[in-house]
Amino acid sequence: MARTPKKHPIRNFTALLLLAVLCIGVAELSAARFEDPALYESVTAPAREAYESLLARANDYIARQRAERELRRQQELERQRLLEEQERERQRLLEEQALAAQEASAPILRDRLVFADPTITEFVAEGEQEFLTGGNVRITYYNQGDEAWARKLFGNDPIGGYGCGPTALAMAAASLCGADATPESVAKWAAGAGYCAPRSGSYLSIVQGVAEHYGLACASLGALDADSLYTTLSDGGIIVALMGPGHFTGRGHFILLHGVTLTGGILVADPNSRDNSLAVWEPQLLVDELSKSRHDGAPLWLLTQPLGL
Repeated sequence: MARTPKKHPIRNFTALLLLAVLCIGVAELSAARFEDPALYESVTAPAREAYESLLARANDYIARQRAERELRRQQELERQRLLEEQERERQRLLEEQALAAQEASAPILRDRLVFADPTITEFVAEGEQEFLTGGNVRITYYNQGDEAWARKLFGNDPIGGYGCGPTALAMAAASLCGADATPESVAKWAAGAGYCAPRSGSYLSIVQGVAEHYGLACASLGALDADSLYTTLSDGGIIVALMGPGHFTGRGHFILLHGVTLTGGILVADPNSRDNSLAVWEPQLLVDELSKSRHDGAPLWLLTQPLGL
């Protein structure tokens, strides 16, 4: 059986009374607006100020919320931009490292070599050591393919296949400051110092690392034009050059530039070719075949004896 709703006469009367008061108040305020503006203003001012204050706070809150959302959006966009930039840089370094990989390979260009006169440069043997004469300093010559260390390891890779970096730098260290440096000893130290790039030869930072280890001054030259290369080399020192595909390699390869000739040529010590080391090279050809890598000082570094030696 359905229950009959209770009636509340007092509550209903109170509600009607309040409604009546509200209506009367609104009517009186409306009348006062025209008949007594000052009274109207004094009565409504607190309510209007409260409303305006509440509206201002609401607008301020909305503005802060919008600003926070925009800030979060900008932060997310910046985070995405940085991630994309880091990925592009990682890919660029991987590509450069691939271009500069120093696996011993046959050159892709083969021209008849113009050999230097023996009075300019030649190989001479003193005991078990071989030297390359001429240029700025007499080069203590090593070849990465020599039986003494071709099968020795640079990291987990054979020096004969991947050790042009340690071999070239061993020549530089031994020639400039008389260091007891061989391809094997430099490869062992460089691998322990983290300069071995597995199946790719050496990280390009090996040049500055080995120079510091043996106390040599090392300056990155960037990519010079032919005239600047010739002039810089004629002032002394040895230049480590990272070559790209061409007359020296099919991939990447470290060689030394150790002197100039009066006829405008450049003398080279190639750790993978005795013939190349006896030839005279045109500066422009060398510049044209430099590696495209441009990090860690590549593709040219000038090594000199530190002051006081």
